[in-house]
Amino acid sequence: MEREELRNRLVNKTDCEIQHDGWPCNTCFHAMKLPLKNHIHDYWLAVLAYRGDYPDDVERPELIAELFDALEVTA
Repeated sequence: MEREELRNRLVNKTDCEIQHDGWPCNTCFHAMKLPLKNHIHDYWLAVLAYRGDYPDDVERPELIAELFDALEVTA
C-alpha cells in the first residue's frame, strides 16, 4: 500500500484535506463510520505515525492495513 493511496482514500471518505500535505483533519477523521475492530482514535494515531508526524511513534502496520481495507469497502 502506498502512502498516497491511503491519503486519497481518506480524503474521498472525509471530503477533508485541510492538514499539511493534503491529509484530513482530526475531527473529520474521527467522524468516519467504518467497520473497524478498535476505537477510531487508535487508527488516527497509526496514521500520524505512518505519515511521519511523530518520529518517535511506533507504526502500527496492522491498523493501517485494516483501515486501508475498510476504506476500500466503503468507498
